[in-house]
Amino acid sequence: MRDYSRRQVVLSLAALGLSPLAGLAADKAALDLSNTQRLPSGQPSVLSPNITQALIESPLVYLTPLHRNGQPSRCQAEIWFVMLQDELLVCTNSKSWRARAAVTGRQETQIWVGDVGVWETGFEQHLKLPSLHATARVAQAPQLINAALEAFGEKYPIQWLLWGNRFRRGLSDGSRIMLAYRPSPA
Repeated sequence: MRDYSRRQVVLSLAALGLSPLAGLAADKAALDLSNTQRLPSGQPSVLSPNITQALIESPLVYLTPLHRNGQPSRCQAEIWFVMLQDELLVCTNSKSWRARAAVTGRQETQIWVGDVGVWETGFEQHLKLPSLHATARVAQAPQLINAALEAFGEKYPIQWLLWGNRFRRGLSDGSRIMLAYRPSPA
């Protein structure tokens, strides 16, 4: 079996006339940030209504770890996400800059919510999207990781057919890491 990247899957779906990202959530309730069946934290949300709405509607976020001086790093990328326990969770390559930054203490992160295309050097369209600051940590609780994997499958059902086992294998063998981003109060 050929190993396809997420971008290749998205482009292939688009070539078939299918919307590769928008509207593929199997159940909008799975994306509802107030869904009490998703490991509720018991803490009030620090998210503004426009960020909350953007997170419900968007298939992607763009994120970047912040340097110690508060400036965004050059490593910025669009990425799949889910919301659980008032945290935004992403599953990423353990060698990525966002993973290394979180592990080495550079936990402050800027997140833009929306979908304006594939990030490349010089890309700035995402800077106009609603944004928030968050603090990153490595998610290690098996219950949270399993809930996140289930939520990814609900949010991205077509893509999950290809990526679900890759995420699980990667988390098992250490080639992937689950990061949790807790929004900072505005």
